[in-house]
Amino acid sequence: MGTFGRCVQTYPTVRSNGLTVVLLAVTACTDAGTGRAAPPYQPSGGDPSDGAETLDVEPLGTTTFPGEGEEEGDDEGFACGPEAVQACPCPDGPGEGVQSCEDGLWGPCLCDEPATTDGGGDSSGAPDQDDGAMDSTGEPSLPTEVCYPGADNQYTTCLELHPFDPEAPPEGYAYGDALGGDPNYRPPVAFLDLDAEDPDLALAPNFTLGEFAQAAKGRWAIVQPHAVESIQALRDAVGPLGVNSGFRSPDYNAGIGGAGYSRHMYGDGFDFDPVDVSLAVLEGQCEAGGGMLVEYETHVHCDWRFDDVDEAFFGPANAAAIGEPHLIGAMHHEGRVYWATDEGFDEGEPVRRWSAWDSEGRELVTAARGPVFMAPHDAVRVLVSIGGAVTRESGRLAGGATNIDPSSPR
Repeated sequence: MGTFGRCVQTYPTVRSNGLTVVLLAVTACTDAGTGRAAPPYQPSGGDPSDGAETLDVEPLGTTTFPGEGEEEGDDEGFACGPEAVQACPCPDGPGEGVQSCEDGLWGPCLCDEPATTDGGGDSSGAPDQDDGAMDSTGEPSLPTEVCYPGADNQYTTCLELHPFDPEAPPEGYAYGDALGGDPNYRPPVAFLDLDAEDPDLALAPNFTLGEFAQAAKGRWAIVQPHAVESIQALRDAVGPLGVNSGFRSPDYNAGIGGAGYSRHMYGDGFDFDPVDVSLAVLEGQCEAGGGMLVEYETHVHCDWRFDDVDEAFFGPANAAAIGEPHLIGAMHHEGRVYWATDEGFDEGEPVRRWSAWDSEGRELVTAARGPVFMAPHDAVRVLVSIGGAVTRESGRLAGGATNIDPSSPR
């Protein structure tokens, strides 16, 4: 280390491929006139495949050490050639700016706006962080945290958000395009890091983070605040609830045979077991509270797909068309014996409810529950509701089953 007036010089070294290279001297100085210091040394990422680092500095043969030919009080930047220009690390965030030679010395690093990242995350699979106030299009950046009601319902329980590029997501987090253009199925742009958060943290008076999302089902998670509010309201109405399934990463969801657009992947779909009430009471309260009900034999699936998704996780929405159904059901019969098959009901066996009418339109059977249905002798029309989500009917007892308009995707 050498000291020249008000400047301190160091000469760092980097060992690369068995050779020790002396880097440019780094000078830290103070200058009341300009307030400008020498550009800092920052290694770029290099190519991880070869283990070497590349350096964001001029080659030793083209740059002189700072201090040569300078008088005390002059700019303390690196010396440079006339009209020279080089890339430089932005002082206020990630990315590179441009640095020009001014009077034989490198000037300040100019960064017009925060540089965008490639969205791929680091080698651990972590999504890149977002430091800038504006994105690359000049639009406001996404929030850096998301807040929940918390134990006291004061919305001061906030967790850090980790943004990433949907086009280059971490492994296991490939989302499809928005279902039918529905903005509530657009891919997410930020997640919670469950490895960095306390699973016992109360997100609502009666629910913790660990009840809604577990790292075993995906380190990076979505728990939408509006869904937390609705679940707490559901609990207030029916008493204690067990949450047996919450957020699932796309890979985890696919591994258990989940539907391709399951709301569990979007952080607003949950499966519940009631403690003090029947499944039927919980089902009715789900729908009364604005939730989307899918009836299963052993539990209740309730989601809030019709509420706008939280922009903290999904970014601003673009105008889009309504999505297409993705749950499938079909009715079959042999004589008067009817049954129904299904696809996409990923959390268990959906409830079948059967109804039948005679030739004069009188209802003979209303919402009889069961996997198989024996139609009355005088029935000419049979209808089945599958999971409360898909409805199919036969036009005539002797004819095949005919689809009617199914409800929206579940």
